Order: sequence, then structure tokens, then C-alpha cells
Amino acid sequence: MPSFRLELSFKTYTGLACHDRKIMKRHLLSLAFTFCCMPLTSFAWGPDGHHSVGAIADTLLVGSKAGQKVTEVLQQSSLEQVAVWADCVKGINPEKDFAYTSTGRYPECAPFETKEGIDAMSSYVRRNNSNCNPAEGEESCHKQYHYTDVAIQHAHYKSGYVGTNEHDIVHAIGAAVAFLQGKPAVQPFQFQDEREALSVLTHLVGDLHQPLHVGSVFLSNQGKLINPDAAHTHYDKGSNTVGGNALQCPCGNLHSMWDELPQAYKHGRMNEVLKLKASKLDKTAGTIENWPSLWADQTIADAKTAFSGMQFSKSTATQRGNNWSIALPLEYEKTMLKIKEEALIKAGAHLAQLLQSIWPE
Repeated sequence: MPSFRLELSFKTYTGLACHDRKIMKRHLLSLAFTFCCMPLTSFAWGPDGHHSVGAIADTLLVGSKAGQKVTEVLQQSSLEQVAVWADCVKGINPEKDFAYTSTGRYPECAPFETKEGIDAMSSYVRRNNSNCNPAEGEESCHKQYHYTDVAIQHAHYKSGYVGTNEHDIVHAIGAAVAFLQGKPAVQPFQFQDEREALSVLTHLVGDLHQPLHVGSVFLSNQGKLINPDAAHTHYDKGSNTVGGNALQCPCGNLHSMWDELPQAYKHGRMNEVLKLKASKLDKTAGTIENWPSLWADQTIADAKTAFSGMQFSKSTATQRGNNWSIALPLEYEKTMLKIKEEALIKAGAHLAQLLQSIWPE
């Protein structure tokens, strides 16, 4: 169901007479259910998106010293292959003595499901499970490395905002870079070797360019935007939409929609086009230490676009926190497609730039 029909229904609804609103409301709910319940396979930023980011960087590094170093570190693997490793380690269950409980569940993780591979994943999670002293109800530390939640009222990433912390994605990328540069370890991050740090870095650079891994909206119970960092504002944890995971359609959430890629991009079908565009992208200016936060700024701008024109319902309390239903604006799928393509291109190019700076000619 095209999103413009959903958007038109919400706009029209407010101008109807009472008895007509009841009819329109039933029609609206039907449209919302149809749109949001489209199979997610129709859109996979998940493994396919991360593989594409790695593949772009692999191509851009061909013939370079950094490319040679990547081959030396990864041996029989490539950036394309290890790009999903930091998600695969989520199959390690700390409550079951750090056993791997996802064997056979995710095809992209199969290369890591050997005894040696599982031992490596378990070791990483053991070292990065509670090292950041997570608060009650927070995820394991290594899972928190994948994101930050900057309110979209801000134009720039800055430590100290609600939703940022010293172990968020910006700091995690910086720590992995420092480790690969041979610098002292950055706390609380614990990397065992170059392969581990490079695998995590490859994945997190991809995540950094997904809008809802960086930018977020904070909402009142009435569905109104609030700025948790504004002066005299008392921050209520219940207002955090956790990167869009609390913004619901009947069959899913907004974050999942943004993690997905269009069918035409799956299985690397668009990689050659993306690689060509990435090769023409201007390099980021400034020092390597500042690049993650600069790229986060760009992603915040994308997040503003991602949330632009969206409408939010009143909140509904659940066992996992508040949820809000959403209405999407005109041609939202087209907006997503454009941003996603640009994000993959930038992520692959930026990953290559990082590695060429770490291992220069």
C-alpha cells in the first residue's frame, strides 16, 4: 500500500464531520495495518546492508597498504564477510554461561559458528558484557556500542546529551581506531586483537550511518516532541523512543523499517553501483579523531529528514516501556530509499578512509 494514501487519510481525518470521522477512522486503521504489515522481506540493512558497506570498502582499498593490512589481519576473510560479526555475537547468552544459542538461526553467521569462532565470540562478550557498568534495565555493554540517541533538535553530536554516553557508537568507533593504531586501550572497551577490533569497527561504521542508530525523537505521553536537553526540562526515561523501536505500526516498528533494504539491493545486487558512487565521494576533512562525531552529525541530519512530517499518537504503556503509533508522510518509501543508498555509499567510503588513515601508504 503506497504511503501517500496513509498520509492523506490522516490529513483528511481532522477536517471531517463527526459521523464521517468514524468511517474514515476505520479506513485509516485498515490502511495503516496494510502498509505496516507488508512483509519486511520486501525491503535488509541487516546482513545485506553491512555486507555492502564492507564490500565497498574492500574495493576502495584494492592495491593500497591498508588493503594489504586488512588481508593480513583477516586472513581468509574480507571486510564484506566480517561486517556482520558484531551482530552475530549477540547470539552469545551471558545467562547461559556465555554459550552461543543461535546456531543455524542466521545464515550470515554460519562462518563464525565453528568451535574456534564460537569461542572467539564468547570471549568478546565476556569482556564487553558489563564492563561499562550498565544501569538496571540497560542492555549488555557490547550491544550499547551500536548506537546513540541524540534528540533531533540538535544539529551536532555532543557527549553529555541525554542518549549519549562514554560507551556509545561514536566512542566505540574511536576506541577501535585507537586500538588498530597501536595506542593505549580506551576504557571501557576491551579488544583482544586486531581482527576483533577490525570486525567491530567495520560493523559500527555501517551502523553509524543508519539514521535511527544516531538520531531519535523524545515524546510526551500526548505524542508531542520534547527536547530532553532543554533548560529546565526534567528528563523522563519514558519519553525516549529508543531509536524508533518504540514507534509502532501494527506489525513492527520504525527502526526495523530503517534497518531493511529494498529488495533490489539485497544479496549485493547494487554493490557495483554503490562502489562507483563511493569512489567519487569527497574525503572527510580534519583529523581522524574527529571523523566519527562529524559523521554522526551527518546522520543526525538524515534522522531529521526521517522523522520529518511524521505524526505520533498518544503513548501506550507496555511491559517494555511506552509505545507510540505513527503516521507516515507522503512518499515516505522514496525518502527512505534515497537516504539508505547515500548512507551505504558514505559508510563504505568512510570505512575505507579510516583504514587508509590507520595504515597509510
